[in-house]
Amino acid sequence: MSDPTPYRHQVGGWHKGIQSCVLKDKEGLILKPLKLNANPTYGQKDSNPMPRSSTSDSRKDSDEELNPVCKDELEFYQHLQTSSSQEDVMLKSLVPRFFGSREVVVEDGTVPHLVLGDLAAGFQLPCVVDIKMGRTFYYPGKEQYKNKVKYATQRELGFCLTGLRVFHHKNGHLITELRPDACKRLTVTQVFEGLEMFCQSDSSSSIDLQKAVVTQLLCIHDWFLKQRTYKIRCGSILILYDANQLGNGQQTLQTATGDPLTAVVNGGLGVCGCTPKPQPMTGDPLPAANSDLEMCGHTLTVTVKMIDFAHVLYSDGERDENYIFGLENLIKFFNKRVNIKR
Repeated sequence: MSDPTPYRHQVGGWHKGIQSCVLKDKEGLILKPLKLNANPTYGQKDSNPMPRSSTSDSRKDSDEELNPVCKDELEFYQHLQTSSSQEDVMLKSLVPRFFGSREVVVEDGTVPHLVLGDLAAGFQLPCVVDIKMGRTFYYPGKEQYKNKVKYATQRELGFCLTGLRVFHHKNGHLITELRPDACKRLTVTQVFEGLEMFCQSDSSSSIDLQKAVVTQLLCIHDWFLKQRTYKIRCGSILILYDANQLGNGQQTLQTATGDPLTAVVNGGLGVCGCTPKPQPMTGDPLPAANSDLEMCGHTLTVTVKMIDFAHVLYSDGERDENYIFGLENLIKFFNKRVNIKR
């Protein structure tokens, strides 16, 4: 087996100012370095506590007593693969495909890696934005994060950019590339300017692009409103499309892998002629477009996935308001021009 090579489409994945080395193997799978035992309090308490009563005095805006679901990201992905719960089956469609783990040989030994599907597979000019979600990144065992503001926009917006790369849809030139060290200093105005650049407003496909992003963000939002199992700390949303596909004329819109959502852009209408809305949370995948529709016109593939699950806590029967706050602000930004109704 040939050695994996550095993944050239990586925009996030930085730790203490150093970019982690995400790799790609000859089969086209992504190898993400795994931080083992990422949750210091895992296993110290009841691993699956019962939800607190809604009248309990202990119900406060605090997560000190919440327990980690797993010791690291690998265990969480493994949990999703085997779980039959409605919430987990739906969540599985909102995250990258998981192919297990692998040891990668380095100079001083081996390093464990997650093996995930490549969300930019087949893209010629992948435009990518990595958005970290939440007003706080605190999780039990990391008290220093409780009141720490790591990014300038996290408290106000509930999200922050941690990486951005945009290619121009006409000439293929790199428009902008923001690394996490620069992202930390971005103001709210600068974050919105970066997202505007990501939307390629001078393209005839800009509105269609934003419709696709909003529709998939609404599916994630729908999941968060229904589930009461998890609170996700330090999680991110990754949005990708191929600038080379931004063109003129009628377009078919789809996700990179056919899930969780595929819709044909036609004045904001879905494949059935209705306005795209998040589907009920069931174990069934969301509907995909008819393959015949993919043959007419130009195809624009837009992918929105939740990533980074090293720090997932049991929610104790509560909604994940920390994540939801940022997600709703993100939806408002992308939806301001397309106005998709729920």
